[in-house]
Amino acid sequence: MAKREELELRRTVTLRFVWYAGLVGLMTGLGLFFYAGVRDAASWGWFVVGLLAAAAGMAWLARSVMDPPLETGPAKQAYELDKAVTARSADVGDSDVELAEDEVDYLTALRHEFRTPLNAVLGFSDVLLSGIDGEVNESQREDLEIIRASGIRLKLLLDSALDLSHLADHRLRLNADRIDARELVSRVAAEAKQLWSNKRSATCVLPERPCIVEADESRLRRSMLVLTDFLATDHRDAEIELSLVPTESHLAIEITAGASDRLSFDVLPTTAEVLASEEAAEIRRWPVAITAEVISRHRGSLYHGNAPSRFLIRLPLLGGR
Repeated sequence: MAKREELELRRTVTLRFVWYAGLVGLMTGLGLFFYAGVRDAASWGWFVVGLLAAAAGMAWLARSVMDPPLETGPAKQAYELDKAVTARSADVGDSDVELAEDEVDYLTALRHEFRTPLNAVLGFSDVLLSGIDGEVNESQREDLEIIRASGIRLKLLLDSALDLSHLADHRLRLNADRIDARELVSRVAAEAKQLWSNKRSATCVLPERPCIVEADESRLRRSMLVLTDFLATDHRDAEIELSLVPTESHLAIEITAGASDRLSFDVLPTTAEVLASEEAAEIRRWPVAITAEVISRHRGSLYHGNAPSRFLIRLPLLGGR
């Protein structure tokens, strides 16, 4: 690092010297012409020759400093290696930034391309289930509910994958707004029933008074769905309950797998731990890890408890109780 700083200093000094010397030569010529009255061609010829020789000498000096000659051997090899590494590092740094931007843009476009047919699948599934195009029998209804549930789950995974990319690049931005958590939890319970093909249901325990929080509604809804589905998948025979408990300053959203004493996991996974793992049981937990990160961006916290197995989301409550 010291050699590089010394080289930069030498370059700066030499370039300034060349600039000042050229300026002095120009001013000298103007002085000879206007003030000294030098008009004969021979004098100006020698002046031009001298000026060109001085310019050539300064150009050689500047080039020797910008690219100093080194003796052949380890010193020259080290210098060339240092130049190559510096140039490569700059190129790699720029390419990494461009690659990260291209990757985020690509994932955003990919999510859009996936969501368009997914929305069609979900929309027409609802149309067929509603009976608008004709009655469906029980077997057909069950198949359509499975199709709709798979589409909802795939949509959750796509959105979570994009959030993972934004978190890795420090680009996650929340579209926060004031919402009543009671309506959001009630909606999550209804969507969870669809997510489970109407074979299970989630009950709600809601307070009478509004629970106003500032949150990104779509991301908070997705976070609760991910946690609810995780507990339902991990505890297939347990009843799932969502409840709200407001305090003076915070709101607790609890998702519980009732009548279960089996551990889902000892501690909440982190994104880095999940992605670094090669075990399938660990990898399937990555949406939970992303959910923990998203909730922390809401100035909240996510906890996990056992006996019964449950998740607890704690968010700041606006306006108190």
